[in-house]
Amino acid sequence: MDNNGIVISAFSGLGKTTIGRKYKNICDLATSQYRYDFSNVKEEDYEKLKENKDNKVNKNWPNNYIKALKKAIRDYDIVLVPVSLDVRKILEDNSIEYILVLPNKNKKFRDRLIKTFEKRKNNKKLIDNVLTYFDNWSRDPKDYICKLEIINEDEYLEDFLIRKKYVNKGEENE
Repeated sequence: MDNNGIVISAFSGLGKTTIGRKYKNICDLATSQYRYDFSNVKEEDYEKLKENKDNKVNKNWPNNYIKALKKAIRDYDIVLVPVSLDVRKILEDNSIEYILVLPNKNKKFRDRLIKTFEKRKNNKKLIDNVLTYFDNWSRDPKDYICKLEIINEDEYLEDFLIRKKYVNKGEENE
């Protein structure tokens, strides 16, 4: 791949962090460390702090994220970003093409996401917000200006990337 990585805006709980750690050519560019001042927070506490009303917004947000995003697009084959509306607006305002990956809308997938969020100790407010998006966001490609992909309840983001040939099984980090 040339110096233009693919940007994928993937729904929460699909495995962005896992595959970002697993593949050396994939960057999981989460927003928390750019959006908030976490200078005194341990990395393992990030998930618990999401949607915490006491988080102090970083004065450099969103410019610090845009800078990191553009660097990641140059340095990685795939850049994974959150699916939040403000991040997608950043992509669109900066003319960055992306693929939106949403979960298939059914009870089995919804229940799986709840278990994922509870296992990683997300707070109730974050879980409720994400489930509202799950329940209400359209799965119709005509409703988006980007390419929309829907993954099935038996898949994670890695399965989707392999199925679409964005990565090959066996390319994981050593």
